[in-house]
Amino acid sequence: MGEGLANLSTRFAPQQTVRNLTNSRVNVRATPGYLSKPAGDVLGMVAPGATLLILGENQLADNLTWWRVRATLTDGRVVEGWVAEATASGVQILGE
Repeated sequence: MGEGLANLSTRFAPQQTVRNLTNSRVNVRATPGYLSKPAGDVLGMVAPGATLLILGENQLADNLTWWRVRATLTDGRVVEGWVAEATASGVQILGE
């Protein structure tokens, strides 16, 4: 069996706008997770303070909660992909 819905985060809601709270550029990935992924999984990066739109669903991967988002990358492209809610060490990435 997969990881149950009880484990999924309810921190954000569909169509909510959040931002990158960190002082670093953050990867937007094609699929949830970051361990043992090919380089092509990274679609690009969002700048510190950039806004992202939560598209609704979230998934657990590599012991992190990943949110499906629409974001404008540092190169100006708009993509849909996945961003972790927080880092493995517990630093919050996404917030209001």
